[in-house]
Amino acid sequence: PAGTVDSTWVNAVGTAKAFHPDWGRSEDQAGGAYYGIPYNVVDGTSATTAWPQVTFTDYGEESDCAAASGSGHEILQGCANQGSAARFPYPSAASTKFEGGACPANSGCGDRHVLVVETGRCRLWESANAYAVSGGWQASGAAAWDLHSLAMRPDTWTSSDAAGMPITPLLVKAAEAQTEIRHALRVTFPDAVLADRAYVWPASHAAGSSGGGPIPYGSLLRLKASFAIPSGWDAEAKAIALAMQRYGLYVVDNGSALYVQGEPSAAWRDTTLDQLKTLTMASFEFVDTSPITGKSGFNPRSYAASW
Repeated sequence: PAGTVDSTWVNAVGTAKAFHPDWGRSEDQAGGAYYGIPYNVVDGTSATTAWPQVTFTDYGEESDCAAASGSGHEILQGCANQGSAARFPYPSAASTKFEGGACPANSGCGDRHVLVVETGRCRLWESANAYAVSGGWQASGAAAWDLHSLAMRPDTWTSSDAAGMPITPLLVKAAEAQTEIRHALRVTFPDAVLADRAYVWPASHAAGSSGGGPIPYGSLLRLKASFAIPSGWDAEAKAIALAMQRYGLYVVDNGSALYVQGEPSAAWRDTTLDQLKTLTMASFEFVDTSPITGKSGFNPRSYAASW
């Protein structure tokens, strides 16, 4: 089994640092209270997406796009020079859900992620700094995953996140929290505590603007098993805490310390958010996964962690 990292990494963040549930209750993209990372659902047909053209401003050589093939579209890697052939299953601009909500181009809208789940082919499409422009779309970069596969991004390639990992599977989702969350979550930390250009499985990439701290991208944080989840917490807060004990949280991007991202939803309750905010870094520990990743038979280019 995996062990734990000594307290150096936790101390670098600060044991008093409070947990921040980085999502809200508003679903009004034009409202000031809208925050979190939503996701869109299409089925791949013309009823839900026109597969519009996309151009990339920064990471086209490491970006995925859709290429027309027969009566459908296939994932193409390395889309810097595809021109008008590069497509992406964005919904119509009027119905697209954006991280940050309604925000015009070039207005300092943050990462502006647009996440798309394609149910027809069971694929995931994610883009960053995405805007509808001139009849098409523009993004800094994009990544796609065939959800029938556990294959990772090519080594050293980014995604819509600095760690090269998918966003959607790691989000806290309201419907799951009402029953059971059966996956890891995502967490961010500031540059000052992140290792410069260093990453560990399951990350494939790291940002290079960090302050040279000890924590690599892809590191696994977890709520300590010894933490007693308060009996007075509501069901949603308990479900989130239990997921953090069972599956942990992956360090996926630079940002504010101990910020955990979820979807905006009117189903969230203020009590859930307030209860989670009482957690501090002192109740968490980093996991040493090297006993797993160093084991014979481990595939470093797969998200599978058992064989």
